[in-house]
Amino acid sequence: MSEYQYYEFQAIDRPLTEKEMRELRSYSTRARITPTSFVNDYSWGSFKGNKDAWMEKYFDVFLYLANWGTHILMLRLPSRLLDLRTARLTVRVRGPSFGRKTAKSF
Repeated sequence: MSEYQYYEFQAIDRPLTEKEMRELRSYSTRARITPTSFVNDYSWGSFKGNKDAWMEKYFDVFLYLANWGTHILMLRLPSRLLDLRTARLTVRVRGPSFGRKTAKSF
């Protein structure tokens, strides 16, 4: 059985600049890159970027699916909308992970 991995990043708060889109293109020649998204799937090889760094620098939402059952959903939210303590108390799924990043202006 071959492996399958799906990566999707979405920018909601602001579109990517032309420079940022060129930076992302350097990681994949096959990805579908728009001012608001980066989407790629792999049946061989693997993702060359760093999902955590990309979420901090470019995107607001990340979705990863693999045919062996791994599913990851990451959301970048302002702490004023959902604080870390509330998130930890509210989400009841196996293996949740929450982190706090300092805000950076664009």
